[in-house]
Amino acid sequence: MDYHGQFRRAATESGVSEDESARFADLLRFRIRAGDQSDGVRVGQFGGMPHLPAGMPWPSVSPGAPLAFMASLDCAALPRIAGFALPEAGSLLFFLSPTAAFESCSVADEQKFARVVYVPAGVETAAAEPPVDEHDDEPLSGPEHVLFARVEVNLPGWLEWAEDVRSDFQKHLTRDMPRCAELTALVQRLWPVGQSWIGDDLVIGGYSVSAQNSPETQLVDDEEAHLPPGPERAYRWEEAEHRVRREWVPLAQFAVPGEEYVNGRFLIRHEDLAARRFDRALSFCEFTE
Repeated sequence: MDYHGQFRRAATESGVSEDESARFADLLRFRIRAGDQSDGVRVGQFGGMPHLPAGMPWPSVSPGAPLAFMASLDCAALPRIAGFALPEAGSLLFFLSPTAAFESCSVADEQKFARVVYVPAGVETAAAEPPVDEHDDEPLSGPEHVLFARVEVNLPGWLEWAEDVRSDFQKHLTRDMPRCAELTALVQRLWPVGQSWIGDDLVIGGYSVSAQNSPETQLVDDEEAHLPPGPERAYRWEEAEHRVRREWVPLAQFAVPGEEYVNGRFLIRHEDLAARRFDRALSFCEFTE
């Protein structure tokens, strides 16, 4: 579904110039919210046992240290969003050792405690048997419950702020949008505005949700040495974050079942998503307190 095209047509019909509607549409994202809502389409599950390709071992950090299974998604059942190249078939499985992940010292160190497994359509699978966990620090899976999905709109939170409290870079993004408030209201009339937080759901696409440093901030942090010192530093930092947000997209964000104040987040580059290179997805587990 081309939701961006639908928005731009509605904006043009309301008298907004094509240039301004295109600029605003560049800030507009859509995401899939999967939870227990009865008005959605069944797309997967939290918890339970994963169905892995026949002969594939349970993903682990090392022998005797298996990763916990978080959730699975049926790609064929997921709603389609233009520009978000999710697989048309097959399944996505998410594994995570949350405590070890959020206690890691770097993004690179965290990755050994998380895994995304893509199972293409037609591959023979079997319900996996729980492996031996020599450490037994965390349960390998929580109670199973079904996920139902719907599409919702997702705008950056700062668009709701008054002009005088926006950063210089945020003002730059909206400098040629005199009807920005009107376009925000149009978006809210066209689509249901979901809750800003993850809640008890699994969120696919949209913007990353963060209680502290966002994944994009952490990715920019690796480039900090290349940012110039001085008063322009904050502007250049936000500019770099904006570029990262255009390159990467959340593949799954969820509150870790049974873990209070812990969010699991997997991001992937758009080009890697389109090429089905799920081994390049990155985990950004977060302790929210």
